[in-house]
Amino acid sequence: MKRKLIAALLCGTMVLSMAACSGGGDSSSSDGGGDGEASSDGGKTVELWTCWTEGADTEKAGTEQIAKWEEETGNKVNQTNFTYDMLHEKILTAAAGGNVPDLIWGLPEYVGEFYNMGILEDLTDRFNGWDDKSALSDAVVNAMTIDDKIVGIPYEMTVRAYLVHEDQFKDANVETPATWEDLLKLTDYKEKNGEYPTELACTGVRSAQELLVYLAQYDLEIASAQDGGKYKCTWNDNKEELENATKVFQFYKDLVDKGIIDENCKNWGWEETDENFATGIVGSYVTGNWLAEREEGNADTMGDVLVAPIPYPSDGQAATYMECKPLFILSDSKNKEEAFDLACAFCSKEWQEAGFADRSPRSDVSTDSKWSKDFQALSDTGITFPPVTLGGVTQAMQDAMAKVLQEGESPEETAKWLCDAVNKSLEDSGELSE
Repeated sequence: MKRKLIAALLCGTMVLSMAACSGGGDSSSSDGGGDGEASSDGGKTVELWTCWTEGADTEKAGTEQIAKWEEETGNKVNQTNFTYDMLHEKILTAAAGGNVPDLIWGLPEYVGEFYNMGILEDLTDRFNGWDDKSALSDAVVNAMTIDDKIVGIPYEMTVRAYLVHEDQFKDANVETPATWEDLLKLTDYKEKNGEYPTELACTGVRSAQELLVYLAQYDLEIASAQDGGKYKCTWNDNKEELENATKVFQFYKDLVDKGIIDENCKNWGWEETDENFATGIVGSYVTGNWLAEREEGNADTMGDVLVAPIPYPSDGQAATYMECKPLFILSDSKNKEEAFDLACAFCSKEWQEAGFADRSPRSDVSTDSKWSKDFQALSDTGITFPPVTLGGVTQAMQDAMAKVLQEGESPEETAKWLCDAVNKSLEDSGELSE
């Protein structure tokens, strides 16, 4: 039955593959590994799939630390790098064929999907025996947990912030917007400054994450837990929720209609929007602290970056997206103990300080830079996706944005449509509460 479920999900993912959340280089081909074979000096060979950005500091630090781990343990690591969307597709292929790697980087969007496929190892007992678990907050541990089982070890955590080119805003004689209303008043910003005040990611997984935040600012969930452990989008059953969801899509529409964002960004994903902000083409943007890696190559345009909370509606509340990325051990791995030790090494203080100092899930790792302390200051308002199969849900969220921004659908009809589409996706995955 598990193989049949995996095969069905694989067919679906070939049609709608998830977009990468952040950059990762292409890799050599690898179809799994985890065969339990000993390395030449008697240790085990751990098959590791990563998604780091090639050439970035994280790759350099990770490569060095893996070599150190190999020397200390006598084990070997066969590491292959993918983008997140490539990894997502390849893990389904590997699981369907019964030839999985031992340890993989993942996104929080994968937790519910991979868990429901039955391919994740339950790490609860191992985690509870791990000396460093006290360095992780309850929020981080909860992000690794589903059905009271810990299924991941965190290797990176960040929240989204509203990044502002402070000099640009000063040149336009405007203050950093605190609310949606403040942002929507910047109708003459482009005339003053020659650039648009902000932009949206409207395609790819990043766009769904941003939409999730704006919904949460009205205390809305894309899918709410119901009795019996299943989920449902409840907007169409609740007048106030539907009204608030409508306000969110009206906000998207207003951003375009009032000239706050470039109309062309209807078709942009994170690649365009991150680049536009880093090069100073736009005044502000909601994104993560990985943009710190762009400072060196964009010294003239990144020196004035200010980190601020994401603007929220005056009748709503502050919220941001918390992305806590898990390392997964596959249930069919032949090297589970070695894989767990390697996962814990990734989350150790030494490794985190080397490769993830600005975006560590550990409470004892941080820096004095704005990319660390200013982002961490926003974590109390962090929200995440519900632990359900998200491929169809996030695609529906992207389609909803296209309905408003490209097809001219009314915000209210779009909100109704998205609610029904989310519930259809939950029904297809067997997670819908009747």
